Amino acid sequence: MSGKESPTAQDSRMASKTPLVMLVTHSLGAGGAERMVYELARHLPEEGFDVEVVTVLGGGELLPMFVESGIRVKVLERRGFFGIGTILELWRIFRAEQPSVVHTHLFLADTWGRIAAWLARVPVVISTEHNVNPSYGIGKRLLNRCLAPPTDAFVAVSAEVKRVLKEKDGIPAKKIKVIKNGIDMGSVLARGAGLFKDVPRLLCVGRLFPQKDYATLFKALALVKRPWRLGIAGTGPLERELRALAERLHIAARIEWLGYRDDVSVLLKESDVLCFPSRYEGLGLAPIEAAAAGVPVVASDLPPLREVFAEDDITFVPAGDVPAWSAALNKVLGDPADAVMRAVRTAPKTRAEFDVKIMVKKYTRLYREFV
Repeated sequence: MSGKESPTAQDSRMASKTPLVMLVTHSLGAGGAERMVYELARHLPEEGFDVEVVTVLGGGELLPMFVESGIRVKVLERRGFFGIGTILELWRIFRAEQPSVVHTHLFLADTWGRIAAWLARVPVVISTEHNVNPSYGIGKRLLNRCLAPPTDAFVAVSAEVKRVLKEKDGIPAKKIKVIKNGIDMGSVLARGAGLFKDVPRLLCVGRLFPQKDYATLFKALALVKRPWRLGIAGTGPLERELRALAERLHIAARIEWLGYRDDVSVLLKESDVLCFPSRYEGLGLAPIEAAAAGVPVVASDLPPLREVFAEDDITFVPAGDVPAWSAALNKVLGDPADAVMRAVRTAPKTRAEFDVKIMVKKYTRLYREFV
């Protein structure tokens, strides 16, 4: 799981000339980017690539899943000022293992991984940008621009992310490809066409961070006059604050804090509505997975989701708008037949477009352009 790769594995790869892709990411926490790395690492061997994952900020909830799937993982920690120690450790790993491709994800891993790959003269360096990051200041964007020349390709998970990379980071358009993240459709469980429960079951899936804006949802739910219960699958630093908000709004008894869950497909199958109140996203896998399962979705009206869904596929609501969220939830809960009909209609095309095998094939073609 950490340390140097065994000589047997390294010698075998060199003898067979199987190209090694090293996926460098922050950690293996329960986020969309980390799940994408898992799916890519799991399927790349089927496409003729050897693969190894390197984290730079420790492990995380998904680490056991990687190990159980037989994916090699090196777990590093942040070391030194600006992570200089981590950069040197990455450099040593790259020099020792001679990857054909270093593929980086998320800001610190993206930055440190590309610097180390450049120092180690890795033949191909690819950076995937997973979010639009409105909080990034000029320093971070300038750093990304400075690292553009030694980066062979940038991947944006949506057209909106590509726009931000071009307009705010100054990345040449010809270097950016759009590859949307995919989902293992074999694990998606269909909800079916039944109407809502007597007390409709709402679900949120996502870490408890400011970006996800659970506060707006809570305030809106406090205004909803119809019955409901809400399950929240996720952990994060805002849990105590959000629990206190729920108490003040007198809705705490109707909220179930589920913590980290590795059975989201089961939760979706048992739910009536997926709520997705994020203020911004690079793509948004939770509503996509819910739509693939035939679960009605109420989501913030964000550009990446407009790329995915037509107007009537899901219920779009202005981000951060409490009255609009309350009205939308009242409408969906008041007309379950319409909500379920739209969800059942949307499921097949979502499954077809976002199957993880499509994502893997696109990344494989991108790697083959350079390897």
